[in-house]
Amino acid sequence: MKNTFDFHTKQGLYQHIEETLAFYYPKAIDHTYGGYHEGYYMDGTLTRDTTKHIVGQARHLYDFSVGFELTGNKEYEQAAEHGITFFQETLRDKEHGGYYTEMKDGSVTDDKKLTYGHAFIFRAAVAALEAKINGADELLSDIYQVLEEKFYEPSAKLYKDEATRDWSSYLDYRGQNCNMHICESAITAFETTGQRKYLDQALSIADQVTNKLAAQSNGLIWENYDAAWMKDEQFNHGETRDEFRAYGFVGGHQFEWSKLLTWLYIHQQDGWLLERAEELYQFAWEHYRDQDKGGIFFVMSPEGEIIDKGKSYWVLAETMAASALLHGQTGNDVYSKHYEELFHYVQAHFIDPVHGAWYQWLTAENEVEDDVKSPSPKTDYHPISASYLIAAYRGEDL
Repeated sequence: MKNTFDFHTKQGLYQHIEETLAFYYPKAIDHTYGGYHEGYYMDGTLTRDTTKHIVGQARHLYDFSVGFELTGNKEYEQAAEHGITFFQETLRDKEHGGYYTEMKDGSVTDDKKLTYGHAFIFRAAVAALEAKINGADELLSDIYQVLEEKFYEPSAKLYKDEATRDWSSYLDYRGQNCNMHICESAITAFETTGQRKYLDQALSIADQVTNKLAAQSNGLIWENYDAAWMKDEQFNHGETRDEFRAYGFVGGHQFEWSKLLTWLYIHQQDGWLLERAEELYQFAWEHYRDQDKGGIFFVMSPEGEIIDKGKSYWVLAETMAASALLHGQTGNDVYSKHYEELFHYVQAHFIDPVHGAWYQWLTAENEVEDDVKSPSPKTDYHPISASYLIAAYRGEDL
């Protein structure tokens, strides 16, 4: 039976990672077109969706790199090498540079350049480098150059969101989400390489998003901005579940930034980092937590009303990580109590006890929303990365 691990110990968290990876391996490997399959029913059977999205491909590469780092299992090493080959030989735009957004059955179906996707290649390349996967250093060098030369906007000290294939034009839209994941990737790049430039990059992004941009929203993290980085309350109005540009104040991103700020504080003891981390966390806990049935609601409107009461797998994973890291850095037992509550809730409702892996969405009543457990680009990246981070910084003392 899955879902019997002890979430207070490194061993238990690593067990959870291995059980989650077992849901995807080896069926994730596409031996026909390269890369990884991304659609899975509840029992792990592949769906008919043959989408290969840049984000899902990068997340699978991350997952298998972590799997090899933790277990030494050569099959995971080969799975990660398989992914790097796909990025370098198939998903990379050999004419204009950067990486395509989407392919199906060996053909490019979306050739735009999506910053969010490139941010996840950055994350995956670092994980592969840490695991000493062949080709990881070349992938990291290439993706970092693309991010800095093509997407970075010096006047804003942040990254633009989307470009055409040939980089001739950029979407006027700007978003915090891709910047958040570049920040996360830069933290791990600093930890893996020791190069200070990555930590400085992460600190700069964190300052811009959680201080300067958040000042437009009374200190909260809003998702969507115009080309001048002014808050746009009309973009994607009502589309709370847009994968990359959701409408509203997303509760999970208040918690995710809390996690990142605390993680940065571990490396640089600037007081504002921990102060903002606690502010974001405490607001989100008060306003998004379902006090009756457990879990975290998804989205709040600009007026402060919960407008999407769905409960997302990634939100719970990120909130767990935030609570664990905050407890470690503050010593405040309220965070350990939250961690305990969250993980009991997750084990009771989100993790499949028979087949493993997490359900994607639960209703407000904690019912599973559909029969596809893992659509593109889920891959259970968030539970795996959260468990890996918690184990690294909390370990046996949770």
